[in-house]
Amino acid sequence: MRSLFKLLILLIFLNFLGFSQDLSKDEQISKGIDHVYRVQFDSANAMFQNLINSDPKDPTGYFFQAMSEWWKMYINKDDRSNDDNYLSKVDKCIKVCEERLDENENDAWVTFLLGGVIGYRGFMNVMRDNWLKAIDDGKQGLNLVQKSYEMNPSNKDATLGLGIYNYAVDYVVERYPFLKAVLFFFPKGNKELGLSQLRDCAENGKFSKTEANAVLAFIHLSYEKNYVEAEKYSAKLIALYPQNPVFERFLGKCYVGLNRWNEGLNLYHNMLVKADSNMAAGYNNNYMRREANYYEGLCHSRMNNLDEALRFYGITMEICRTTDKEGEESPYYVFAALGSAVIYDQKGNRTEAIKLYDRILNMRDIDNSRETAQKFKEKGLN
Repeated sequence: MRSLFKLLILLIFLNFLGFSQDLSKDEQISKGIDHVYRVQFDSANAMFQNLINSDPKDPTGYFFQAMSEWWKMYINKDDRSNDDNYLSKVDKCIKVCEERLDENENDAWVTFLLGGVIGYRGFMNVMRDNWLKAIDDGKQGLNLVQKSYEMNPSNKDATLGLGIYNYAVDYVVERYPFLKAVLFFFPKGNKELGLSQLRDCAENGKFSKTEANAVLAFIHLSYEKNYVEAEKYSAKLIALYPQNPVFERFLGKCYVGLNRWNEGLNLYHNMLVKADSNMAAGYNNNYMRREANYYEGLCHSRMNNLDEALRFYGITMEICRTTDKEGEESPYYVFAALGSAVIYDQKGNRTEAIKLYDRILNMRDIDNSRETAQKFKEKGLN
C-alpha cells in the first residue's frame, strides 16, 4: 500500500538544474542535472548557491537545493538524518515562491516550482507514513502544476508530473476501488494517457528526459510488471549514469524479474564492490548493502549455489539487525530468513529449517510470509 501512495503522491518528478558563471543558461542547466544524477551533491549545491547569490529573490536556486537534499533521502530512504535539513530547504523555497507570486500571480515558472517543491514534500511524507499531510501536499502540488501547464502548454517538462498523476490515480482506483472515497476530490486519471505523456516527456522534454525515463522504468518495474519494458529504460539510464545506485537497483530488479540470475548476480556483486571500495557515492551504507546482499543470495539460490546463498542471506540478516526497528522487520530480513529456511530444507536439515520457520511466524507478515512459513513447516517443500 505504501508504494501505491508513493506513486500517487509523486505528482511531479522535476529535473534538477544548476548554474555556473561561464556557461549559457541551457548548458548550466544540463551541468546541474549531471551533477545530481552522478550523485555529486556538493558540486550541484555550489551551482545552486551561485544562482541564489545572483538573485536572492528568484526561487529557482532554493528549489534545486531542496531537490538535491531530497535526492539524498531518496537514495537511502530509511535514513532520516537529512529530513530536517530537507524540510528547511523546502520552507525557504515556498517562502520565496510565494513572495514572487505576490508580485506576479501569473508567473508560470514560479508556479511550477511551487507545485514541484510541495509535491516532493508530499512524497517525503509518504516515506514517513504521514498520510494526511501527503494527500494534502499531493492535491496542492497537482493544482499548481496543472495551473502552470495551462499558462504555458509548451512546457513538456510539466507533462512529466501530469503523466505520473494520470497513471497513478487510474491504477489505484482500478486495483483498489475502496480508495475512490479518498480520491473523490481529485481529478480522474487515465493510465494510457499518463504513459503517453511520460513517453512524450522522455523523448521531447527539455530538461526532464532522464527523469521521465526513470519514472517509466519504475512504473513498468513496480506496477506493470513488464520487466522487458522496464529493462529498456533502466539500461538507458545506466548507460548515462553508471554510478547512480537508484538506476542500478532498477536494472538489477529487472534481471531478477526476468529470471536472468547470472546477470543479476554480476550486477549485485559489482554494487558490493563499489560499496567496499567507496568508488561511487551512495553505495557504502547499510541500506544499500542490505538490498545487494539479499539479491545476491537470491540469485545464488536460484542457480543452486546453496552454500553461497546461505552466506549472503546470513549477511543480509546481520545488517537488518542494525537497520530494522524492533517489531518492524524489513522485507529483506523476512525473506532472507525464509530463503535460508528453504535452503536448509533442501539440504535435508529440517531442524534448522523449522527453527527459522518458527522465527518467521513471529515476524511481521509480508506478502503472506507467515502462511508460507507455516505451510513449509508442516509439509516441507513437497
